[in-house]
Amino acid sequence: MSADLAACRVKIDAIDRQLLALMNERQKITLDVVRAKREQGLPVLDSGREEQLLRKLVEINPGPLSEEGIRRIWLAIMGESRIYQALSADPGQGQA
Repeated sequence: MSADLAACRVKIDAIDRQLLALMNERQKITLDVVRAKREQGLPVLDSGREEQLLRKLVEINPGPLSEEGIRRIWLAIMGESRIYQALSADPGQGQA
């Protein structure tokens, strides 16, 4: 393996670790969102908010990630978030 390839892989690995940490942080915050929505009597799923987020991300994207790439990635992230929320039936239970 060339030194350039090895250096690129080291950089990608570091970014992947950062992404993982950020995704886990994001996931934890979604439970706070669910709690707030329940307290306000709002539905947990807000498709309009999701579409608004996708449009904003596409708008601010400097590239080279494509619009479709952004949509696929964030739809997967939001889908995982919905699964996590569903599995956390009562996110406020057991917490002080």
